[in-house]
Amino acid sequence: MRSRLLAVVALAVSMCAADAMRKAPKPPDLEVLAASARHNEDRISLDGRVRNTGEKAISSLTLAFDFLDSDGTLLTTQKNAIDEELLEPGKEAVFRFEVDAPPRAIKVRINAFDGNERELRVAKAGPFVID
Repeated sequence: MRSRLLAVVALAVSMCAADAMRKAPKPPDLEVLAASARHNEDRISLDGRVRNTGEKAISSLTLAFDFLDSDGTLLTTQKNAIDEELLEPGKEAVFRFEVDAPPRAIKVRINAFDGNERELRVAKAGPFVID
């Protein structure tokens, strides 16, 4: 009887420890509110809005655009910095870029980095179809 009680207690303790080890995923630092990509001859126009959803200001926000083919294979990545030097929590920024069109690219996914080249967590990052 005593050994059964010890086994139940040990099981309960291990289950609690396992729950404590599972961390909730961190919330995103940045959210893509709107994004569009359009072919324009041999260039692609990228337009959209992002919001700082984190708790800290983001300095020197750089957006990285991953261009994908029909299979979802990464073809190339092109980076551009937004105009705002500092994006405060809750604030939005608009981006408008024009980049060289990678051959076979039909989708684009957005990643982001701060001024220290730290990768940020991005919500609603795509992929978005290139029109």
